[in-house]
Amino acid sequence: MKSLIIVLFALISLKLGAQVRFLQVNDLEDYELVLKTARQSNTMLLVAMHDGGGAFRQMYIDGVFDDASLEAEMRPFTNIAIDESDEMGERFQQLFVTRQLPTFFIMNDQEFVMDVLQGYQDIGTLKSALYKASRAPYRYDSLLVKYNNQSLSNKEWVELIELYALNFDFGRTVVLAQEFLNAHEEADLLHKPQVSILSQYGLNLETPYPLLVKSNAATIEKALPKFNLEEYLQTAIEFNLDRAILGQDSLILAKIDTELIGPPLVSADSSEFLKLSIYREYAWQSKRFETYAATFIKAMQSKATSISANLLYQEAYETVENFNSRSALKGAMAMAEASDNKQNSFRAKMLKAYIAYLQKDLPLSNTLLQNARPQIKTPEQLRSLEKLQALIEEDSKKKS
Repeated sequence: MKSLIIVLFALISLKLGAQVRFLQVNDLEDYELVLKTARQSNTMLLVAMHDGGGAFRQMYIDGVFDDASLEAEMRPFTNIAIDESDEMGERFQQLFVTRQLPTFFIMNDQEFVMDVLQGYQDIGTLKSALYKASRAPYRYDSLLVKYNNQSLSNKEWVELIELYALNFDFGRTVVLAQEFLNAHEEADLLHKPQVSILSQYGLNLETPYPLLVKSNAATIEKALPKFNLEEYLQTAIEFNLDRAILGQDSLILAKIDTELIGPPLVSADSSEFLKLSIYREYAWQSKRFETYAATFIKAMQSKATSISANLLYQEAYETVENFNSRSALKGAMAMAEASDNKQNSFRAKMLKAYIAYLQKDLPLSNTLLQNARPQIKTPEQLRSLEKLQALIEEDSKKKS
């Protein structure tokens, strides 16, 4: 165990001549020792995630950290630098999403995140964020007391949700946001400050909020110029797809299809492709293939015979190649059967026979195999059939 004094003197500053210095923390042991010191000295934490150069280095070159007024604002903080490639950097990336480097995490001494700044920061922006956090390091706790007493104003509700989002996962934040949204009339949700929460967290298709956002996009854009309906719809699809997969609930897929897919997210011509991609993701992640198979087969009905037969075969084949569950085999069999019905073929019949073999239905597998035999045209096809025939016979002997 390294002593604290050795760590503090061993940690390098990123620029010795700067007024503001950051302690370079490489691993959890370093971090815990610095955190312990910060708590003993009653200081907050300013953690800078960086990549050893880029915008963080540019801030030094531009003299951001040489500014005396910024240095004064940073006195209540212990400044920590974490390289994304180090052990501690990897741990932080497991906890927080960093879209740009550097990412500055402003925390109180209990490691509760008060603010996050991403990318290059000028002196004024950094000073303002540090000032606000240092004046109310336990703002979340005071808001939580008011929440429990049911005495939050709308503005305080928004502040509570924003702080909550910095520290807890997105799904839990949506639940808290829904509690806030549910307490308002729909018309009120289109005005500030409620509209900011509606546009970020009104995502659950089991609530009226996605349709409310979609049908009032122009109004929301006037209140929030940075609002982008396409980005909102994409987030809503991802959120509800995750819920469908987790709960193995195919009904949510139908709502995604009817309420979210289509213009302006995608053109009418591209809607079918996006729909199939979503259903496929659901099947592959939830391991429930029946709904996807039925949807895929239906989508192929309007396509040319040879194209649809080939696509059905390829999808059935890929399913069998990657999954061996009862649901996967059932879905693959349905698609292989649809392919064979579209265009009578040796390969579709062989695939059906192989699927039946995997389903341990040896009589059916043998029947399907014999149906394929008249369509043999090459030595390779004959060898393929005889190989499967041998497997069926071997397994039949084991059962008898």
